[in-house]
Amino acid sequence: MDKGRFGKLWRRGKDGILGKVKSKSLKAVTMRLLIPLSFAVVGLMICLVWGLAENRKLAHQYITDTARLYVDQINSDISQINSELAYLLKDDAKIGRIPPEMDPTETQYYSLQREIIDRNKVLKIRYSEVQNFFVYGQEADILISDSGTIFTDSTKSQLNELLMNYLHKNAAQNSQSTCWLLMHTDEKDYIVGWYARDKKAMGCIIGLDTIFKRMKEMTDNYEVIPFMNEPGGRIMMQANVEEKYRDEIVTNAWKSKSSFSKGTVYSYQLGSVGKMNLYVVPGGGILESILNMQIIFITLIAILLCVCLFEVMTYYQRVMEPMRKFAQELNEMEVEQKLNEDGDNNLLELESASGKFRELLRKIQALKISIYEKELDEQQAELEYTQEQIKPHFFLNCLSLIHGIADTKGEKEIIEITEVLSVYMRYIFQDSKKQRTVDEELEHINSYIKIQKMRYGEDAFSFEVIMDEDVGMGQIPSLLLQTLVENAVVHGVTLDRAIEISLYITKERYEDGEYLYICISDTGNGFSKETLEAIEKETPIIYNGRKHVGLSNIRRRLELIYGKSASIVCTNMDENYGAVVEVRMPWTE
Repeated sequence: MDKGRFGKLWRRGKDGILGKVKSKSLKAVTMRLLIPLSFAVVGLMICLVWGLAENRKLAHQYITDTARLYVDQINSDISQINSELAYLLKDDAKIGRIPPEMDPTETQYYSLQREIIDRNKVLKIRYSEVQNFFVYGQEADILISDSGTIFTDSTKSQLNELLMNYLHKNAAQNSQSTCWLLMHTDEKDYIVGWYARDKKAMGCIIGLDTIFKRMKEMTDNYEVIPFMNEPGGRIMMQANVEEKYRDEIVTNAWKSKSSFSKGTVYSYQLGSVGKMNLYVVPGGGILESILNMQIIFITLIAILLCVCLFEVMTYYQRVMEPMRKFAQELNEMEVEQKLNEDGDNNLLELESASGKFRELLRKIQALKISIYEKELDEQQAELEYTQEQIKPHFFLNCLSLIHGIADTKGEKEIIEITEVLSVYMRYIFQDSKKQRTVDEELEHINSYIKIQKMRYGEDAFSFEVIMDEDVGMGQIPSLLLQTLVENAVVHGVTLDRAIEISLYITKERYEDGEYLYICISDTGNGFSKETLEAIEKETPIIYNGRKHVGLSNIRRRLELIYGKSASIVCTNMDENYGAVVEVRMPWTE
């Protein structure tokens, strides 16, 4: 084999090998960058979502829901106790038989005392939080509890003595409702509820320590401290609270803060007595795990960010820098020659890109032309729309001209209807995309009603608006009320009999927020069966050979503005009588 032929074969083989190396270089670099970045982003998102979900669930939901569940149970028991005390004191004959005077030696009253004591014990079984139920006779000054009868001269505990002294002063008058108060002894705090009638009182005693203990048991995954702050300034909590936490609570309890300097406080209303507070000790229980988990998240995110930064720098050096050189070379006259001779890029794809660059330029040019033509079409549409906007002004100017001629001729009816129609049309021609207040819509409807009264006569129909005072500034889609009222007039008013049209507007509160409720009804013939079916199936409404789009447009606009949060419901008061349309949408101002 001669040297010339051997040299050609060697060069061909070399070019093939280098070509394969270059053709794989960009793919390898891209995969090397994309795979770690993808894993980093996915891992980051999973960690963030998981961390947010766990924090929210563990730090808020468990404590709030668990404590509220117990407080709601107590409030429910208090509500039932209120009713039961009033009922028993009024209708229980045994309490009524307590004499004005009673002595411990009078045996004829032993059976009466036993019956009252037994009944008190039954009540205590039904309400587990209650420590003691009692009946007090103000004239005899005796206290009958489920543990026995206490007379004036009996040896009393500090709590019973305080209770009897208080009831002796306050049980002379009939109560309007059950009274609840806090009562303190040297050792413990109590909640006392009582109801008085005919100089007799019945009530119950609940130990705060019992409530505190139950709350701690129900939130045993956390280290919590229940406490109450009395209006007079006294802080009530369990005696075994550590001094540092006691000082923290006493210092911050009256600052109306949900977060103390070293912990978080949740507050719940306990009947009419006051607020039950739950202080969550920092670093206690499961919160320590949350803190550790957050530290792991921060560390992991920092590592992922460093990896991403390193990969971005590598991508810039391996890909972006060669691409930048390639872009510069494209601006020169002999770009293809330079690309073939310069192997610094080390990317075969850049060499093949120059051959397609002209084709790319032609496509870009064609795309620019297409975009430019589209912009021209949009400008033409804008121009046509602007020309259309001129027509309402021409129409209103004509109304003004008619009004002026009628005023000159003394035509009062024409003057009146042109004035009302002018106000009506000016409102119609305003920007229909923006929302308007309920008051603005109602003012516009008054113009519409005046026009229809002139058309049908004053006695053809009546129209009333029932509206709460605080809904006038609520925002609603423009012409929404107009469409509802017009639908009721057009399809309800006839010359056979007078009908009544009522518009009711109010604000409602649900768990997910406040809503504006609108209901319009009339005493006409109501919706036909076919119309109700078309509304339910969201198909075109055909009535008297015409397609009606008013209700369909309302439904579509509500969906576009509020999504699934708004609704419209059409019904009849009775079969073929009285159309009713109800609209509910989120409240906005």
